[in-house]
Amino acid sequence: MAMSLEVPEQAISAKKGRSPLYPRRPATEYALLGLLVAGPGHGYELTRQFSASSELGKICRLEMSMLYSLLKKLEREGLLSGRDEAVGEHKSRRVVELTEAGRAEFEAWLIDPVRTPRDMRLSFLVKLYFARKRSSELVLRLLEEQLEFNQALLTKLQARQQAIMPLPENQFEEWVINFRLEQTSATLRWLTHCRNQLETNQSQL
Repeated sequence: MAMSLEVPEQAISAKKGRSPLYPRRPATEYALLGLLVAGPGHGYELTRQFSASSELGKICRLEMSMLYSLLKKLEREGLLSGRDEAVGEHKSRRVVELTEAGRAEFEAWLIDPVRTPRDMRLSFLVKLYFARKRSSELVLRLLEEQLEFNQALLTKLQARQQAIMPLPENQFEEWVINFRLEQTSATLRWLTHCRNQLETNQSQL
């Protein structure tokens, strides 16, 4: 029996020739867009948001050289617009801000559950970081929708586990499915804990 994890059609936005499981853009690019929702910024200021002591830096790190490269890329793609701003007699810095296209893409990404288990480690935590800056209602919505998606994935994996014939040639496939079952179950427990903790906090207000 061949192993594959299907992705819903609405989640597929991959470029031609790219695997549908490949994300449209990495979470670090969305993190940059999210930081600029509040207003324009420049490279050095944005780099500090990824420091080890910051909340966002505990999820993902982005060195200054890579950050500037991503800003240029996002500007070329029309998600950011930039201007040179004088900071001294002979110095200037590049100030960037979201375009309408950039804002729309970030907002659509923020509320969409991640579609593969591996994206929980980075993409979902980045979503959670920005959702917490908006409202507890948005965080709760994100948690609920991710719970629903992961529960459906667990059900699918359980069905595949039951369908495997107990034969030596199927042993590796069984190991893979068991691993994914354990991973998905652990994710569901964590999501449930976060949701319950948030609901408890809300009830105490």
